[in-house]
Amino acid sequence: MQHVMNRLSARAYPIGIDLGASGAKVLQLARGSGGPRLVGALRVETPEGTSLDHAGGGLDSLMRTLSRRILSGGFRGRQCVVSMDDRLLRTRSIRQPRMPDQEVEAAVRLDAAQRLGFPDDEASEVGWIRAGEVHQGEDVRDEIIYLGAPRAPLEHIAMGLASAGLRPVGIEPGFVATTRCFGRALRRATDLSVVRVLVDVGYRSTGVILTRGSQVAFYKPLELGGADLVRVASERLGLEPQTVNDLRRRRMTRSAGDEPIDPKVDRALYDAVRPLLGDLAHEVNLCVRHYCVTFRGSRPGACLVSGGEALEPRLVEAIQDALQIDTAVGEPLEDIETRGAAGVGVVGPEWGVAAGLSLRPLDIRSSGSRGVARRGGDGSEADAMGEGRRAA
Repeated sequence: MQHVMNRLSARAYPIGIDLGASGAKVLQLARGSGGPRLVGALRVETPEGTSLDHAGGGLDSLMRTLSRRILSGGFRGRQCVVSMDDRLLRTRSIRQPRMPDQEVEAAVRLDAAQRLGFPDDEASEVGWIRAGEVHQGEDVRDEIIYLGAPRAPLEHIAMGLASAGLRPVGIEPGFVATTRCFGRALRRATDLSVVRVLVDVGYRSTGVILTRGSQVAFYKPLELGGADLVRVASERLGLEPQTVNDLRRRRMTRSAGDEPIDPKVDRALYDAVRPLLGDLAHEVNLCVRHYCVTFRGSRPGACLVSGGEALEPRLVEAIQDALQIDTAVGEPLEDIETRGAAGVGVVGPEWGVAAGLSLRPLDIRSSGSRGVARRGGDGSEADAMGEGRRAA
């Protein structure tokens, strides 16, 4: 029996832990005969007003709760991959002469921390992604995305999970995991001609990603998310933010058996947030236009909207009108077997990051760059910047 359990555990991917503004989503996939299948999933919501700053106690409490529920919740093994808070991440696109990975790595170690604005006395984890080739006159250059985060909060997360009984083997940006999740069926060389827009709409911010096949070609964070919709609607309607947030959640998650929202309330909420929806769609369109100018001849053919705020009514329509391409809500677990899985039912676009984190072994060379291992808090090998490279 133990031999059977060991074999089952070996077929499981790491546990993906998506740390967000209001808590965490946890999901684990495993290799199945017809593709990935769901092992289990769970949510841990933090109390309203709880700070998840690594210097406070909220994050420590969340990680202890996460570990306890994971270890008793039907998940397999203890290895996990964690997403970092987007507010920790810094990115910058750099154009440089074409060079092999080893030389890019040397350049990153030399100047990435300075280019990303880290002080000399602040330890940081820095990685890179090869976005693609850019033509400048007769020259061909590489577009490299530098990304980095301060080391202290990443170590705090890794050590906190390790001390609570888990084994973190990687911490990576959420946009890398999102790309992996939605690009898992586009891994052939011929799929590099498939260009898509991924818009990951969260509570605090929105990530705009353009992909070629399964590779990241462009990324920009926007400081606009669900919290801004709550704030604006609260101010314009004269309602408490919590009341507005509750109404928004009902509008986004209502099903056939739910009590319908009063049409007047629904219209009032839409009228209140419509300007912000237009602003978000406009910013996404600017990102796409910049990408098309940078990588000539690479017009995207479709857009997928994911994240915890993706079901905001008429958001998809606003983005589609701005981009003039087919736009739909993304389905992170499309074609994944979910029967018999432990924990909550997994439906909705908010599970993309957690699923992509669990799928990390499928894509150890994501986006053309390679990871560099570092020691985690429990002495295990943990790659602090996911699929990018690291520089001290």
